[in-house]
Amino acid sequence: MAKKLGIATVVNEGGREGVSKSLNGDFEVKTTGTNKKGYTNPEELFAAGISACFNGAMQFPLERDGLGDRNRKIRAEVTLLGDLPDDFSTLHLAVTLKGEIEGLAKEDTVKYMKETEGICPYTKAISGNVEVSYDAE
Repeated sequence: MAKKLGIATVVNEGGREGVSKSLNGDFEVKTTGTNKKGYTNPEELFAAGISACFNGAMQFPLERDGLGDRNRKIRAEVTLLGDLPDDFSTLHLAVTLKGEIEGLAKEDTVKYMKETEGICPYTKAISGNVEVSYDAE
């Protein structure tokens, strides 16, 4: 059985028009389905999580190949799709991850990103459920 490396617990009240708070009090964010200053939305929160996790996971193949010291960026674009208000069952996400690794060609960056897909807990969790595309900047 795998060792538990971390756990996060967040409680939301109010849904998309609500507040999400961590139980330890370190995190609180107001969410909305519209554009309101000082608010975010679930897609932006997912983008923050997947970009951080994916960037961290990419360290493993880069270190293996002696490139672990390279600066890198991952930009996540998370899109909410669906046919509302007609059919709630059509709601789904699409994710585009765009990477940049200092000193590497775009095709090599994409190669590392595709390898990282099988390492990152986020991309493994959404595999087969969310369309994920990869590109280099």
